[in-house]
Amino acid sequence: MFKHIFRIAGIGFAMACACMAQESTPSNLTPANDKAPVITNESLPSGARIYVAPMPNGFETYVVAGIEKKKVPVVVVMDRDKAEYELSGVSDSDKAGWAKMLFMGSQQTNEAASIKIVNLKTGNVVFAYSVNKTNSYKGKQSAGESVAKHIYEKIENRYH
Repeated sequence: MFKHIFRIAGIGFAMACACMAQESTPSNLTPANDKAPVITNESLPSGARIYVAPMPNGFETYVVAGIEKKKVPVVVVMDRDKAEYELSGVSDSDKAGWAKMLFMGSQQTNEAASIKIVNLKTGNVVFAYSVNKTNSYKGKQSAGESVAKHIYEKIENRYH
């Protein structure tokens, strides 16, 4: 249990470090009002152009595949300059240990990921989501599809 708590705290810390590292890079836009980015209730429109930033362990591939599989009504672009929004995040995989494989016969992994979608014009965070899949049969694929499902719900204004 403590391992889970420390992993979740570690992902939060990694997300904060990633955010600070991104803010120091010249490729990110500074918000127009020179204030720190804020989380807003701004909607994510259908057909929005989203740039999916590279993520640790190649998790961006699973997010894009999930967006395709769940038929999320967005356009994924490869050039950040052509995007209205940027999706970034972190992920972590915890592979089954020898005891779990030996005694339970399970090779399923634990997956954790956190993402955020930022409006590139305003710098505001329009959506953020964290997923923690324990005993995940499909690994990162399950986490990527969960992210996509919740982005779809945000577009449909069904996300609470």
